[in-house]
Amino acid sequence: MHYLGEMMARFNGLNPKQHKMSDALIPITPEHVLLGSQAQSKRALLTEMATLLTSIDLGLALETITAREKLGSTGMGHGVAIPHGRLEGLQEPAIVVAIHEKGVDFDAIDGGLVHIVVMLLVPNDDHQIHLGLLAKLARLLQQEHVRASLLAAKDADEVVRIFQG
Repeated sequence: MHYLGEMMARFNGLNPKQHKMSDALIPITPEHVLLGSQAQSKRALLTEMATLLTSIDLGLALETITAREKLGSTGMGHGVAIPHGRLEGLQEPAIVVAIHEKGVDFDAIDGGLVHIVVMLLVPNDDHQIHLGLLAKLARLLQQEHVRASLLAAKDADEVVRIFQG
């Protein structure tokens, strides 16, 4: 079982009363949606995404995400990647979504290019929020109609609506 599958299995085994994210919306705002990126590499795309998190130190965000990627790619297949990590001093989860028309090599488990990237940073001390959001995002992005809708989205507001269900 790959990493995200293991995280989902662990999350699904939890008592729903133990985690805060069971019924919460995925916290994405139009300001944190990147459409039309021309980034040529994983690193360039992650950098472009991290710059949208204006209240977070760019270097620290990239260091956190890069350290996690070194443990194994977060490219979960079907053109999707969910790079994620825990960040000291962060007060609440931060999510950036990028839709990349041409696709970027993310070392995904299926070997394909990644077109949908959801960067997730969570407070360092909140394991349940991390697992909850990661599992929720993975479940949502495993659905073919959701991926197709995201790729067809015309603007950031539409991307947010898709994630909000």
